[in-house]
Amino acid sequence: MSTKVDTALSVFDGVFDVDLDRTTLVVVMMLGLDAVWWVLLFDGHVPMPGMAWLMEQSIPMAAPGAMELGVFHVGTVEAVLGYATMWGVMMWAMMYPAMTRFTRDYAAAHEGSALEATTAITGFLTTYHLVWALSAVVPLSLHALVPGGIYGVTQSSPHLVIGSALALTGVFQLSKPKQDLLRTCCAEVEAHTDDLFDGFRHGVEHGVDCVLICFAAFFLVMPFFGEMNFFWMVALTAVVTMERLPTWGKEVSRATGVISLLAGAFVLLVQPALGIGFTMAM
Repeated sequence: MSTKVDTALSVFDGVFDVDLDRTTLVVVMMLGLDAVWWVLLFDGHVPMPGMAWLMEQSIPMAAPGAMELGVFHVGTVEAVLGYATMWGVMMWAMMYPAMTRFTRDYAAAHEGSALEATTAITGFLTTYHLVWALSAVVPLSLHALVPGGIYGVTQSSPHLVIGSALALTGVFQLSKPKQDLLRTCCAEVEAHTDDLFDGFRHGVEHGVDCVLICFAAFFLVMPFFGEMNFFWMVALTAVVTMERLPTWGKEVSRATGVISLLAGAFVLLVQPALGIGFTMAM
């Protein structure tokens, strides 16, 4: 039996190159959890306050500001908490590909045991998740402050709103604060011996930095193009992931800034068909 097992292991080693070390396990975990977040979103396993009312009004959930409109129609604390949960899961799904490299490096730089590294990563991801869930206050506040809400103002002046959102996104992407934060985010993780509470602290710090870095993508583009628009979710996931590449991420960030500025000017001046639906086709 021992000989057969040894032979099987020898054949396995000869065919596969698998070393389940700490960093590999972290990447497997991140990609696996990311798949879970996407499934939860698109199988409808997250709260969507006001969805029944939106359906009655023939407002598609992918319309600009539709999700915020539903929350404000319901108008309860439970609706706000449900929206924060939905927003959090959506942000985790979109940010996990971008965060995989940093989380992997954070684990690799830990000088303690596997258990100590796991404890630090658990603390880090716990507060990192919380920061993104709490960032739901931004689109909700935007909806409350804009006359007519996000849905109303975009429906009444689509080219002005969309063009302005794209132009502001371009300005933000090219700004010095954005580029400085991006360089910090992409910097090499120094050796550390973080415990659970250090992980909590770093999760908050890194989460806030990520929210600021992604402010244009997730708080200017998404609300006015529609949070549940699958195309924009995938496109923005790709952008925030590629701009964190250590070697040429800054070029991606600047390129998206230039493209956003040009697209904003085109929408404002030419006023093309935008392909954004505000009502369901009957």
